[in-house]
Amino acid sequence: MDFPHLRSFVAVAEELSFRRAADRLHLSQPPLSRQIKALEKELGVRLLERDRGSRVCLTEAGKSFLSYARQALSAAIAARSRAQDVARNAQGQLKLGNMPVLSTGVLPPLLRAFREQSPHVGISLLEMNRPMQLKALREERIHAGIFPDLGAPLDHHFQSMPLYTCPMVVVLPVGHPLTKEGKTSINIHRLAGETLLISSPDTSPGYVERLNDLCAAAKFTPTATHPIEGPSNLLGMVAAGYGVAILPEVVAISSVHPCPTRRLRAPVPPFRLKLLWLRDAQSPLLLNFLTVARQWINEASVVDLPRAARQRTADPANHIGG
Repeated sequence: MDFPHLRSFVAVAEELSFRRAADRLHLSQPPLSRQIKALEKELGVRLLERDRGSRVCLTEAGKSFLSYARQALSAAIAARSRAQDVARNAQGQLKLGNMPVLSTGVLPPLLRAFREQSPHVGISLLEMNRPMQLKALREERIHAGIFPDLGAPLDHHFQSMPLYTCPMVVVLPVGHPLTKEGKTSINIHRLAGETLLISSPDTSPGYVERLNDLCAAAKFTPTATHPIEGPSNLLGMVAAGYGVAILPEVVAISSVHPCPTRRLRAPVPPFRLKLLWLRDAQSPLLLNFLTVARQWINEASVVDLPRAARQRTADPANHIGG
């Protein structure tokens, strides 16, 4: 049973006139009559009665079928409207909140996969820290946010998926004694007595909390800490020999300041990057992006770092190892 047959039957049933129904559907009466007869033949029941005066009335079966026919038409119209909305949104603008220094290893390949699936969708990357992203999501100014998992439970209005995991590393000045041991990883307690340079809470919200959790997990207390404004300045100070820093590996190797790094052994937990969105969001753009992200995550057993970062890690002075 197809859409034109249902539409013709509903028109005749509501007008109780083939002539008026034909005018309403912009058809002539003969094809309209043939559609009704075809529908009745398919159903095996008589839906309409027509007397010698061309008056039309519904049979009992016709009255019962009318309500279902209306529902089917409404569902078909809604489906068509939904498809048209998706088509319009397929050429829209996906807005993502992002912390560039953290997403170097994951965002380019993910967006490349999304572009292959939705080539006409524009992408707006808005640089926002974690609190700014949460606020923008609540106000629906962005579709999704990309930021670090700080271990705290999410507000129930949000939903998330893991995007990227990498080790935490200690960033060392060139020539530091730990770089001369030939080891690719160390215990965090080897940093006892070091000045630990940390990102200022004003420029890196959540960093201090995450560092405190990390140190607590390893039962390590830094001898001295010194806050620095911003990750680039932090790494610059390490390069200048003012202390060491604990950062996600992806941040350390993507820096313009080439410093040796060593991975921190368990029980130091790894760094995790997440994709976050409003749980009840229904934007076709977002839903398409989430579908691509899930598929990309399932297919990518290892997320490649950018070529420049990989080349930098090949330098013996910056060797990270496995």
